[in-house]
Amino acid sequence: MGYFPFFMDIEGKKGVIVGGGAVAARKAEKLRDFGPRLVAVAPEFCGAFRKIARTYPVSLVERSFEPEDLEGAAFVVAATDDGAVNGRISDWCRRRGVPVNVVDDREKCTFFFPALVKEGALTVGISTDGKCPAASAFLREQVERCLPEGIGAVIDLLGQLRPEVAEGIDRQTDRAQAMEKLFLYSLRRGGEVTLQELRDLLHGMRQEGRRDG
Repeated sequence: MGYFPFFMDIEGKKGVIVGGGAVAARKAEKLRDFGPRLVAVAPEFCGAFRKIARTYPVSLVERSFEPEDLEGAAFVVAATDDGAVNGRISDWCRRRGVPVNVVDDREKCTFFFPALVKEGALTVGISTDGKCPAASAFLREQVERCLPEGIGAVIDLLGQLRPEVAEGIDRQTDRAQAMEKLFLYSLRRGGEVTLQELRDLLHGMRQEGRRDG
């Protein structure tokens, strides 16, 4: 059937990573761009994980995992090299409805890590339901090459302008057309536009709309 790709706001929410090796470090690296409050538990942490902790506030708990470590977690990643421990973590999370990812064991997962393309406010997630990570990685590279230049900056600017569009244009269809015109104009400029420039363009559209009305 497949997994539906929900997008969740995890900023400030507790995420627990059990494991301190290279795989666990890669999970932490993916998550940090989205601002969760990460807690990692492991008897020892690899150099890559410690490097992440120096640039992002990850709490490193250097001891063996205890079930109490999972209390209050919005999501959990089980990334130890002990299948039995990973299984217990999965069972704990499933009983409590906490989303859990168990590395290299798709049957114990309730969510998967997608291959991510992120630029500004744009996030593209690619998943093969955990069946073929190599395909996800390949497609991520294809998507990265296809992205228009400056797309992240364009989306950020239009996000700032959207309330003004909503306030100044009454009909939803007209608002959608205005946003589309602003977006396409910005893409043609390769993202080299300013907020004031887009405001002026929006003002012209509104004036034109009043004349047509």
